[in-house]
Amino acid sequence: MKTSFLIAVLFAACAAQTQNLKMVSVRFPANGNPPKTQFLCSQKLDKAECVKEATALRQAMAPYPVHLLEQWSFVLVPADDWKALVRSQGGDPLSPAFSILEQRATLLDSSLFVGSAIRNKELLERFGMIGPALVDLAITHEMGHAICHEKNERRADDYGKLLRDGKAPVCSGTQRIIPSSDAESVATAHAAGIPR
Repeated sequence: MKTSFLIAVLFAACAAQTQNLKMVSVRFPANGNPPKTQFLCSQKLDKAECVKEATALRQAMAPYPVHLLEQWSFVLVPADDWKALVRSQGGDPLSPAFSILEQRATLLDSSLFVGSAIRNKELLERFGMIGPALVDLAITHEMGHAICHEKNERRADDYGKLLRDGKAPVCSGTQRIIPSSDAESVATAHAAGIPR
């Protein structure tokens, strides 16, 4: 996906709140990113903070089959802009992440990595966890949406749990077929009795 197209889409998504969500791409050394995965930050994030959070996100994603995402962007949004952005999309402002499937992008609240005391309290009350455990939950849930092109929250939760259990999700319906290169992971999922 071209960065300029994603920026235009995100700008349109933010138009209802009249904010200009400008993005900067985070570059990692060669072989640092999966080939079609892009990491972006809002320009409002300090550059050092952006790189630190994007690095933490990339490391948190490392145990999972990121290659199943095909072409996908992960966007870190500053905590100060997060709730207004989520509300403009009709979402739950307490949620720390959401995906725009049509645009092949997942947006994440930077509070996942460095949260204020108030935001951490909100997240702890809602999800019963903060820190790396919540980052893991958010990443796998959103990957459940992304890998299977799944809009249903419950199914995305189920797919995220499979990922956390070390299994490739077997997507329901005709939304997504896992590539044959992942046949071993899919066979493991079937052997464990996971329904299609």
